[in-house]
Amino acid sequence: MQNPDLSITDLDEHAQSTALTDFVHFYIAHYRKNDLEILSQYKVDYVMNDVNQYLYANQSFSPEQLAAGVLQYKQSSFIEILKTIGLSFTDNGALKDNTWEGWYTQQYAKVQQGI
Repeated sequence: MQNPDLSITDLDEHAQSTALTDFVHFYIAHYRKNDLEILSQYKVDYVMNDVNQYLYANQSFSPEQLAAGVLQYKQSSFIEILKTIGLSFTDNGALKDNTWEGWYTQQYAKVQQGI
């Protein structure tokens, strides 16, 4: 039976790697569209600035190179962001009951509704 409340720090190494990789691809896609407002609602601006500096400095990298590099050099920053957001994961590292795009869309809708 799966634990319904696994955080990023509760995951084993393989599951945590899966969770981080999924989030990094989501993050980079929104970074490139200058669309990280929802994440900035959380108290992670200082961590996002660090990640964003790396992404900006390496913007000529392919998406795969950028994801691999940011995972290697900024993994702790992404763990901090995920801890602060506080979403639950399955034991294989997937978001529980949602996708990152689905979560972002839900958060965006709440902002537009003034919730």
